[in-house]
Amino acid sequence: MNKMTPLHDRVLVKPIEEERVSPGGIVLPKGPPKQNSDAHYGTVISIGESVDLKLVKGDSIVYQKYAMAEVEVPDGELVFVAQKSIMGKME
Repeated sequence: MNKMTPLHDRVLVKPIEEERVSPGGIVLPKGPPKQNSDAHYGTVISIGESVDLKLVKGDSIVYQKYAMAEVEVPDGELVFVAQKSIMGKME
């Protein structure tokens, strides 16, 4: 697989995993944001042709936790997120 392109109103995103430190100072493995959080953060990799949002490759976004389709790739994990599930753009 050389290239993955989202279709329609989907955005391909590389999740940003947070490094956490325990109260005792132990660095915990990277993972998604707080378990009870409804939002995840990611970097835009590719944008479908029907996306109306002003996004470009490399933008950092916030998207809904349960509105994504995960795909394992050799470099880690990517997710497809529907345009309506993107809650914001970080600047």
